[in-house]
Amino acid sequence: MTAEGGAFARRLLAEVGDTLAGAVALDAGPIADPYDPAERWAVVEANLPWFAHCYAADPDRALDVVLRAAGPVSALAQADRRFVRTAA
Repeated sequence: MTAEGGAFARRLLAEVGDTLAGAVALDAGPIADPYDPAERWAVVEANLPWFAHCYAADPDRALDVVLRAAGPVSALAQADRRFVRTAA
């Protein structure tokens, strides 16, 4: 990831990080504009952790997201409890 991509990710998480579950994977990438050489970034999609791929991400951190999603309820962070659905 470029410095611009890292800066985009930090701004994004500062802006919306508390509205996302801890076990979500966001794909982001640069937007190519032939008329503007400035590098701009955007979120391409949000994925369930088991559909996420590492691409340019640190594989250990990507695995942490999957493990967070599959871990026991007792290890669930307080901030993530609002995203849990109970069985009918």
